[in-house]
Amino acid sequence: MRVYVPMLLGELAAVPAPGRLPERAPFAVTDAVRALDPTADEEDLEFEAMCQALDAARDLGPGRRVVASADLPDAPGTGDTGRLDAAVVVELADIVSFHVEEDEGEVGAGYDDLLWYDVTELTELAAE
Repeated sequence: MRVYVPMLLGELAAVPAPGRLPERAPFAVTDAVRALDPTADEEDLEFEAMCQALDAARDLGPGRRVVASADLPDAPGTGDTGRLDAAVVVELADIVSFHVEEDEGEVGAGYDDLLWYDVTELTELAAE
């Protein structure tokens, strides 16, 4: 299952040493979300999950928001909103990419301005 983990740019510096993201509840395209609109395009649903994670990152404090995309073989039970019911540990090996807002923004903004980074660019991204 593809999950979207809300983060702040400053948190990325702490990822390489332990080899995992901070433990928190990510967002995903769940069966409950799909059931709300069975005709929705999967790509649109994934973009919505990423936007929800970006909004949730604002609750973590000030700074540029980041969404880490990862593929997990197992995910905890899911709620109706797309936010997973439990925090997960995402290992560095499971991360696919990072999506970073270009400029620090508020909830409800920045969706179209996300910069894409491959997981191999983590060290350079964490140095920002």
